[in-house]
Amino acid sequence: MNKRQYRIQRIADVMQEYLAAQTAANWLAARTAEDPSFGRKQKPDWEPRGGHAFLQNLESTYLVRMYAEFEAGLRDYWATYCGKDTQPRMVDLLRHAIPTQAFSQDCIDNADSVRKYRNHLVHDSEEEPPPRITLLDAKRYLCDYFSRLDRRWT
Repeated sequence: MNKRQYRIQRIADVMQEYLAAQTAANWLAARTAEDPSFGRKQKPDWEPRGGHAFLQNLESTYLVRMYAEFEAGLRDYWATYCGKDTQPRMVDLLRHAIPTQAFSQDCIDNADSVRKYRNHLVHDSEEEPPPRITLLDAKRYLCDYFSRLDRRWT
């Protein structure tokens, strides 16, 4: 398996973890609907608001994780395949430094939309939020970007 395939697999693995967590979240929602004090009976105990926050933030949490895999992969490509020892900003790396003629503008824009949405989730900002990106779309956009990297990356 080359590094391009490895990085695509890492993103797919995050998606699989999310799907397992979603199943657990559905179970938790059912348990807390039956018994609102369910969390207080656990060791260690937790407040119902913790369970609600878990359910509300699940997809965002995994989107941040997925983007972290993408960023680590791009930085690895930059260092190991491109032979660079600089640390450009992600926006510059994603939009300008790495893309070649194999990248359509849509591919670049889609991956950048995930970056923007992730930044919105992670950083407090007064700016208008970017359009929401689902985890499934993020996976598709980021894997599409990786699929255009040189397959000789080892």
